[in-house]
Amino acid sequence: MKPKDFLKEIKRIVKYRDTIKILTISDLKLKYASSTLGFFWSILEPLLLIAVYSLVFPLILHAKFYDWVLFFLAGFIPFRFFERGVRSITKSLVERRNILNRVSMPIIIIPISVAISDSISFFFESIVFFSLILLAGIRPTPLLILFPVLFLVEFFLILGIGFYLCISYIKLRDLDYILNVVLQALMFLTPFVYTLEIIPTIYRRAYLLNPLARLVLMYQGIALYTAKTYVEYIPIFLNTMLLLIFSTIVLIIGFLTFVERKSKFEGEL
Repeated sequence: MKPKDFLKEIKRIVKYRDTIKILTISDLKLKYASSTLGFFWSILEPLLLIAVYSLVFPLILHAKFYDWVLFFLAGFIPFRFFERGVRSITKSLVERRNILNRVSMPIIIIPISVAISDSISFFFESIVFFSLILLAGIRPTPLLILFPVLFLVEFFLILGIGFYLCISYIKLRDLDYILNVVLQALMFLTPFVYTLEIIPTIYRRAYLLNPLARLVLMYQGIALYTAKTYVEYIPIFLNTMLLLIFSTIVLIIGFLTFVERKSKFEGEL
């Protein structure tokens, strides 16, 4: 793609920013429209999941309950954001084909609006988590300024991967089953149920090739840095910057792939 065409696509997205806003609000309403508690599920659902995990894993790992819950939350909420975001963006074009057939608009704004919608849910859950951190007496540190950067890293990763998968899903519906297996594997390869100490030292370098593992370690670091049980395995600031570069590359590749392939598949929606 030529730089001129790249800028043209960006301008189209900016032009339709109001449509993106409308689609985002609509998506949020649809998520909770049929539930009695509505937006409160953004807070209640993760708390229920945490309750289930907390009854089992602290006993298995012989961990202090409250320390483990905070450690778990610091990784689980970002992982949940990634998992939910990739899943919903992958199916976004197919699930919203009726809108695309009725309204004339660039199809690229669909995955963008879905990513923003999932981001809002992530922020609700993060507010609950940071409230628990304060109640636990863990002092905030200047590292918290990295939270918006980590959010951008994860948003770029979700959107970049989502761009590639959603355009592929139009023809390859089996992708949904493959994605389920991959995400399950990633869950066990990401340190939020267990600490990195469980991974033998000789395997840690290979283990940390998983960018999601590094990302979760960074979230845990900025939140729990002053906690007595926190261990810094890798430098937080340096790794955050490296992750930002990596995620930006992933986003650009995903964007370019989407733009190049969309004309082949638009007619099949």
